[in-house]
Amino acid sequence: MYFYLVSPIKIVRAHDYSFTYSSEDKLPPGTIVTIEVGKNHLAGVVLQEVRQPDFTVKPIDSIVEKSPLPLPLIQTALWMSSYYATHLATVWQTILPSGLTKNRRLTPDKITSNAPSNRIKKVFTKDQQAALQTIETMLSGTILLHGITGSGKTLVYIEAAKQALKEELSSIILVPEIALTSQLVSEFSKHFPKIILTHSKQTEAQRHAAWKEIINSNDPVIVIGPRSALFAPVQQLGLIVIDECHEPSFKQEQSPRYSALRAASILARQHNAKLILGSATPAVADYYIAKHSNSAIASMTAPARTDAVKPNITLVDMTKRQNFSEHQFLSNPLLKSLRLALKNNRQALIFHNRRGTAAVTL
Repeated sequence: MYFYLVSPIKIVRAHDYSFTYSSEDKLPPGTIVTIEVGKNHLAGVVLQEVRQPDFTVKPIDSIVEKSPLPLPLIQTALWMSSYYATHLATVWQTILPSGLTKNRRLTPDKITSNAPSNRIKKVFTKDQQAALQTIETMLSGTILLHGITGSGKTLVYIEAAKQALKEELSSIILVPEIALTSQLVSEFSKHFPKIILTHSKQTEAQRHAAWKEIINSNDPVIVIGPRSALFAPVQQLGLIVIDECHEPSFKQEQSPRYSALRAASILARQHNAKLILGSATPAVADYYIAKHSNSAIASMTAPARTDAVKPNITLVDMTKRQNFSEHQFLSNPLLKSLRLALKNNRQALIFHNRRGTAAVTL
């Protein structure tokens, strides 16, 4: 008879994260099981084997998933619970998909490549070559990829994922919003035979299917998705990429209120993997941390395309009211540019700095 500490995925007691259960089978840490808690039957995660206690314990009901969660993911969950002062059950609810104990027809949302891309033969710019050289020479750790818009950061991500794939290692690519996944998937699908998507717009069954596909995969995989994709149960992780890492969407507003950048650094450290933080405008805090922790910083200051045209940027001082003589909050230069664009039968895009204000502008 074996005895294990099992952590339920629902809060049972406010200050107790795990309870002792018995099993006739030898179970590795990370095995997802069902356990009896009072009159309820809950899913739980085996944390570790313990000695036989001096009190009577209940047996583990059943094994939900034969493939255990990767140990680095368990260590990251424990770190999140401690660092963000959150009950471990709440962390499991963030990491694990809903409906783990349900029986379903599993059809994961996979993207397959139809034809190889000609971009494989593309000549890299000097900035791209320098960034890739830095990434390749890194054994593990974090690199801040500071590249202007259009400098070719996506191609650097793809080549870094190819390097990881050559070493039989998987990659997780994070994007700030679900709407941006299609563009990134379109680029990656030209280079990789199989890509697994996971995001909140999928049904519960689709997310569960993608999760099972990842945890049971014996081959390296490419996982693309928003913040939640960070916790995909990849067994051999070699690369994590956070594109547009300055975006606030990488911070969860609900408990556990974690930063995907901080959690990714812990997960990469546990896996001994590489973490790429890509942005045209990295946060001051991230730049400060990179500078003072001696992390690598790769700058990409030139556009990848030689025929790229630099935009004409006009900065309007909002404190000077003479710039707003025609409208209360639409500046005179803006109105002039809009009229000129419409006169030339061209379109115009207006971006807001906060949500919910479009109706006011209209």
